[in-house]
Amino acid sequence: MATGTRDRVIDAALALFAERGVAAVPVTAIEAAAGLAAGSGAFYRHFRNKTELVDALVDRELARARDRVPPARDEAGSDATELLVTRLRADLDFLRELGPLIHILVSERRRNPELVERLRSTAFEASIESGMAEVLSLAPPRAVRDDPEAAAQVMLSAMVGFFLAEEYYGRPAGPVSAERFARALAALLTSGP
Repeated sequence: MATGTRDRVIDAALALFAERGVAAVPVTAIEAAAGLAAGSGAFYRHFRNKTELVDALVDRELARARDRVPPARDEAGSDATELLVTRLRADLDFLRELGPLIHILVSERRRNPELVERLRSTAFEASIESGMAEVLSLAPPRAVRDDPEAAAQVMLSAMVGFFLAEEYYGRPAGPVSAERFARALAALLTSGP
């Protein structure tokens, strides 16, 4: 929970921007949502404009992504598939936490493509890199060993696709729960010759 005024402004903006888009939210609405007097100019004590606010918001959320600690191996026992299931479920939960930021970036991708690139290169690439390193340490199938970069892309696409389908439909797109999805993806990445 935000403690300082700057953090309250960022939290308010995150919620409003995710709901309406950056362009549709006036500074006065951000001030009011942050518990400040709307129109008082308090916003400008912390940010020169909304662009600077969006940058600070993205920086904060990406720092959270970088600082995130994946589940420890002892949380799932020693079975390779269970280790990966635990990791994939945690990653899906984290994508849900980043949902408001992802909504903002989707709406801003044409106006501000460098923000999307920052998320991709910081959050997704780092997560995939550490996730694939873990998969490779679990004696994966030959297809994964032969082309870990392609396997990482498959894993990322599957995870983001599942998350986006949940966001779009308000629930999983089909009859498969997040748990079943994580188990199936983990089995594909850890089973076989």
